[in-house]
Amino acid sequence: MIKNEEQNFKKEKKLLKPKNDIVFQSLFSSKNEKITKAFAEALLEEKIDKIVINSTKELYREKPDDKLGILDLELDINNKEKVDVEIQLVEREDFSNRLLYYFSRLYAGQAKRGSDYDECKRVVIIAIIDYELELTKDVEEMETKWKLRETKNPHLVLTDEIEICIIELPKVRREYEKNKNNEKAQWMMFLDNPNTKEVEDIVKNNEEIKDAVVEVHKMTEDEKMRKLAELREKAIMDEKAIEKAGFRKGKEKGIEQGIAQGLKQGEEKKTKQIINKLKEKGFSKEEIMKMLDLSENELK
Repeated sequence: MIKNEEQNFKKEKKLLKPKNDIVFQSLFSSKNEKITKAFAEALLEEKIDKIVINSTKELYREKPDDKLGILDLELDINNKEKVDVEIQLVEREDFSNRLLYYFSRLYAGQAKRGSDYDECKRVVIIAIIDYELELTKDVEEMETKWKLRETKNPHLVLTDEIEICIIELPKVRREYEKNKNNEKAQWMMFLDNPNTKEVEDIVKNNEEIKDAVVEVHKMTEDEKMRKLAELREKAIMDEKAIEKAGFRKGKEKGIEQGIAQGLKQGEEKKTKQIINKLKEKGFSKEEIMKMLDLSENELK
């Protein structure tokens, strides 16, 4: 009877996606310590004996007008390292600066007056992003790890006190197909979309992800949580549309500025190449004339 009810529920409603930050913050919290601990162990690839989950998520502010950061998931691991896990669904230009900001505040926030710097715990920032970075477009792996290294001798690491990990969700499926026993990839498949056949297969052998799926089931049944998640999903879609529109405008403006600069420098060859590219992109003769401030004869 219960099994039939679960099957009917699956047909009626799809599970909320844990990458939605409303769902993420509710799922990975102190009330679900066992699930959160298993998730953190997979991310860090290390055994966790002691975990403290920060439920406030607010970064410490030294002054009232300081920027207040809200963390998606802050953890204290084995009393030796602080870990911040961030979900980023919308591509932003200030992405790397944001990660540095979180690191600096977490690290500096540990220092107490009169204490030594070596008492500060290592800080690991893990950013799970729902898009591919332009910087790592040629990297096949889903995860890249960043540290402070010497430029000419990259094998020399200045300090292990900082590590920034970036996981790109669009690359996860490829990683999972390579090794279906990869626990980190399994968790990322679940985060991305728990409604897939792959996640159904994963929960058969991964008890912690199975528990997480059960929790998401409960959230999906909760009308208030579902409404909040849906509103957040809509806000994300609107934000993506705005970001995309802004990018297009910026790109067009950049093209115009580049063209004007080329003309001033008398680079006729480059101007011809630009005209050909604009034609290939579908711009009309009139649009090209207007953008380049050329007469019809000059354009010809």
